[in-house]
Amino acid sequence: MTSREKDKDKEIERLSNKIDNLEGMISDMAKPYQEAMSLMAKFNEMASGYLKIINLYQQHGKVSPEMLVPSVKDPIAQEILVILFEKKELNISQIADILKEKRGTSSRKTVRDKLKELEDARAIEVVGDRKVKKYKVSDELVEKWLKLLGVMK
Repeated sequence: MTSREKDKDKEIERLSNKIDNLEGMISDMAKPYQEAMSLMAKFNEMASGYLKIINLYQQHGKVSPEMLVPSVKDPIAQEILVILFEKKELNISQIADILKEKRGTSSRKTVRDKLKELEDARAIEVVGDRKVKKYKVSDELVEKWLKLLGVMK
């Protein structure tokens, strides 16, 4: 191999190294841009959810979980649904006590009847055994609520 060929090989190697360095620099420079774009996408999703909530409020005068179960018209049943969204799992007595605080009156029988209505509408689920029956909002309804609020797709 001649001296001239050796010089060309060295020059090619040097240029190849420079290209590798440039590729690394470009990749490093692109990371903040990619992060910014990711943050902008998240912000856009949040803003979209916020606008959705404002629209619901304008249309219905409120944004509340009972909107997801239009078949349940009874205000006591709707109130129970809201209570279960706030408190997770409760038994009949606990629900009746909270309902009494909010409405001024409540009976276990009424609560039991309304829970049956909500269960039939698939808005709530029974958890626990027969002796200690507790109620919670159904996973299906929670998912619908999160989608409505734009938190989940």
